[in-house]
Amino acid sequence: MGLRKRLSQTAGFMLLALTLAACAGGPARPTAPDRVSLSTLPEGASATAMGDDAFSRATLDAINADRVAEGIPPLSPDTQLQHAAAVHSADMAGRKFIGHYNPDRQGPNERMLAVWPEFKGSLAENIAAMRGPLAKKEGTRPEDLANALVKQWRASPQHRKNMRNTDFTIGGVGIARDGDTVYVTTLFATP
Repeated sequence: MGLRKRLSQTAGFMLLALTLAACAGGPARPTAPDRVSLSTLPEGASATAMGDDAFSRATLDAINADRVAEGIPPLSPDTQLQHAAAVHSADMAGRKFIGHYNPDRQGPNERMLAVWPEFKGSLAENIAAMRGPLAKKEGTRPEDLANALVKQWRASPQHRKNMRNTDFTIGGVGIARDGDTVYVTTLFATP
């Protein structure tokens, strides 16, 4: 691919949001409502959540390539993390928000407990909403989209910290598409 075309694609590719839970100096955690569900996920998002697909696998592969390059063991894929991540991405796409907490104020920990009630490990989350030529489903290889996303996360100290945390041994990536926007949630955990 020519340099001009690559620059054009890169310029057209923008991350709408790169936020993550527990960012140092980031926004404060929302005030907890009286009740946050620890046993259910948003119904509409649960119904539309995509299963494991080529892009989610390519993203975990790109994260693992980054970890291995740094001498860190790769993450093992986990179906429960993938499901919780996919539901959150579908929720962001369906309700048009970008954040670690949904409008019901359910965050990563609450979502994890809804799919894995016995979960007692550590958890971190990276999210993104991607728009532009690379995010369009037609003609874009999942590996190219995943590598572009992971490159952006490597450039962010907090996202990079989550990706390279040696305590995390399992991971799950969930995506959702809404028009030309791709919503991505990645969960990192210790069991």
